[in-house]
Order: sequence, then C-alpha cells, then structure tokens
Amino acid sequence: MNSLHPAVSTYAAPGFLGVLLVLALVGGCRELEPSSAPRRAADLPPCSAELQRVTPDQIPRSTTIVGVTEPLRRTTPAARVMARVTEATFREGERVLPGQVLVRLDTRDLSRRRVQAAAGQDAARAVLDLARMNVERMRALHASGALSGAQLEQAEAAFTQATAGATTAGAAIGEVDVNLSYARVDAPFAGVVVRRLVEVGDLVGPGQPVAVIEDDSRLRVVAPIGADLARRVTPGQQLFMEIAEARISGEVEGVIPSGDIRAAGLRLQLVLENPSHTYQAGMFTTVEIPLEANGREVYAVRIPRSALIERGQLTGVFVVNEQSEARLRWVVIDEDGGDTVRVLSGLRVGEHVAIAPDAECLSDGRSVTAVGR
Repeated sequence: MNSLHPAVSTYAAPGFLGVLLVLALVGGCRELEPSSAPRRAADLPPCSAELQRVTPDQIPRSTTIVGVTEPLRRTTPAARVMARVTEATFREGERVLPGQVLVRLDTRDLSRRRVQAAAGQDAARAVLDLARMNVERMRALHASGALSGAQLEQAEAAFTQATAGATTAGAAIGEVDVNLSYARVDAPFAGVVVRRLVEVGDLVGPGQPVAVIEDDSRLRVVAPIGADLARRVTPGQQLFMEIAEARISGEVEGVIPSGDIRAAGLRLQLVLENPSHTYQAGMFTTVEIPLEANGREVYAVRIPRSALIERGQLTGVFVVNEQSEARLRWVVIDEDGGDTVRVLSGLRVGEHVAIAPDAECLSDGRSVTAVGR
C-alpha cells in the first residue's frame, strides 16, 4: 500500500493547479467589469455650449500670386557735353524736385568760347551798321542820278553780306549759350535718387548718365500668372493685394507676354497709387485673384476663432446638427488676425458651431444644450 501513495499524490497535483487557474481568471474578469469602462459620448449628459451661426465672408474666395513692385517712371539724366564734374551734391535715397540741379560741369572752355563769339557778334554788327548807312547813301545818290545802277548793286550786295555775317555771329553765340545750359544736369521730374553714378572730378561725356531717378508716386506691380487665372482678370479691374502688412487695391493694367523666350509665360501688371510714398520699388506683394463658380464669385465663411480646436497639425470645429449632437469636422482656415477667422473649406453658411467654456466638454456625438453668453 505504501508504494501506491506517491502515484496518488502525483495525479492529484494537476487538478489542484487547475482550480487555482480558474480562480485567477475569475478574479481577472471582475477587474474588467463595465462599470470601469469609458462611457460613450451619447451616454454622457448634454454639454452646455454657445451656438454660433456660420456666416458668409464679405471677401470672395480667391487664390494668390506673388509679384514685385517697380516704378512706372524711371530715368537716367545724362550729361550732354564733355566736361569735368565740379559739383554733385545729391545723395542716394534723396528725394528731388523737378528742375533741381544734380550735377554742374566745368564751363571754363565754354565761357572763353562765348567771349570770342560775343566779340565776333559785335564786329559783325558794326559791319552791318556800316553797310546799312552805305546802301542808304547809295540809294539817295542813285535817285538823284548821280550814281550808276552798278554801283548801287554793289552796295546792296555788301549790305546783304553784312546781314548774313551778323546772323551767323548771333547763331554762334546762341550755340555757345545752349552748350552752357548743358553744363548742368537737372532732375526731369520729382522722384527719389536710387543710384549715384558720378563723383566730383569725374570726366563725363555726352550721353553719360549721372544718376538713376525713380518716380515712386505710382508703382507697377508685376506678377507671373497662369493662362487659367489670366482669363479671370480684365483691364481696369480692381484687385486687392497685401504689401508691407497692409491690404490695398490696385488697378489691372493688363496681362502681357513675359517678353523673354527663355522664360515664356504671362505676367499681370497692376498700377498702385502711392502718393504718400509709403511703398517702394522692389517690395514683394501678394495679389488676390477672385475665384468663380458658374460665373459667380465664390465666398468663404467666417466663424469665431474661439470655435476652433487644434489636434496636432489639424484644425477642426464641432458642428451641431438638427439632433443637437456635436460632430467633429476638420476645416481649412485662412491665417488672418482678429477674433474671427475665414474658413476656406469644411463649413457651409447656415450651419452652427459650438463654443463651450470647457473645451473638454465637447466630443464627437455628445448632445449639446444651447446657452447664451
């Protein structure tokens, strides 16, 4: 009998371990009772929230293109005679007026030529006066019969030559005076000096620029544009643009070819009035091209910024449906400032978005009770 005890003991052990395993499983199941599981949003009590109606934005939906400003008028005043620069008091960035002297040139050679021309003119006038008196005397003698016709003709010829000489001398001094006027370079119109091209002591020749002046009272905005967008704009149309953190409008001048076979395409040109000189040439600007659907402008919608929720890189809102349930919807917004925000897609006019004092209160599918502020 004693030899049977070990066998009985070995057989009973597995049964005992099985009982322990069953008890452990039962204990584990108790820990997963439904009372400790998360409750569904539909089973939660209603969330109190303010409902805001989605309204249309006053600005039509648009796409943007980037352009740069340039002056409508740009000039390079130049010298018209060869001379040395004796005065150049203007500076880059300085604003100049029409007729303002930019450069003065050395006029000593021209001044000596004028003295010579003036002396020649005086001599020619003296010869003319003498010829005039002579011809008058000859005419009187011829009338009395004391002078032949041939002698009178000689006096008349001398007078004609003297008149031509006086005219030539006058033209010579006039030419010197014109050259003296070229000894200064003036600003042709009001503008700003963007480049200074000469210094005192430089020798300049005819046609050599001394400065670059731009009229910044009116600017041109030039932006590359695709053929599909080009069909949406017409000359004279007013388009909005953003420049230097300001939103202003400009008039469409036209859409023209790029003019460069190496960079074929179209470019949009707008005229921007700038009487206060707030903007400068070379500034980047964003031009808004309105979008259309079936011939009508497409408008975005606007909602309070407080209705937005952020989930990582996504932006959404809770839309309350007719069953007073909050439904999470992802939207695309336009980055603008203020208490309201433009929504480019994801919402329709007339829908309602929820704004809850407790951001954790709203969840997808939870009932909403509308409250006022």
